[in-house]
Amino acid sequence: MATTFHFEYRFRAPAPAALFAVYFDDAHRDEQDRAVEVARREILEDVDGPTTRRRVSRVFPRRQLPALIRALVPGDLSYDEIVVWTKAADRIDFDIRPRLLDGKARIDARYQLRPGGPGEVIRSYDGTVAVDVRLIGLAVLGFSWSG
Repeated sequence: MATTFHFEYRFRAPAPAALFAVYFDDAHRDEQDRAVEVARREILEDVDGPTTRRRVSRVFPRRQLPALIRALVPGDLSYDEIVVWTKAADRIDFDIRPRLLDGKARIDARYQLRPGGPGEVIRSYDGTVAVDVRLIGLAVLGFSWSG
């Protein structure tokens, strides 16, 4: 079962192109990674074509799971991220695969920009988070899920 999310934010910017220029700026990406405590990002692929730009990264957060949890849950907090910018649509599609739980978690998201009022761009960010895990064994540990 997947959980959906939706956020909107208004930016002061002349047009969506200005925000995409910042999004794909290496120095800005590095600054954002430091702000959210990403220890390392490996860019595995970055292809900028006439209609799309595709970037594949492997991201390693500085924070990791506590030792007790690491003993019970396979994987770590790193994740693989595929980002595809469809330029004419002012849209980025995300496919994020956390390595936690041996790849059984997935985040599919869309980042859509559209003009707002004068000097304003609206960003909609929506998607789903899915985790394919059986919870039978967790009852023994005192965990339960209601949902």
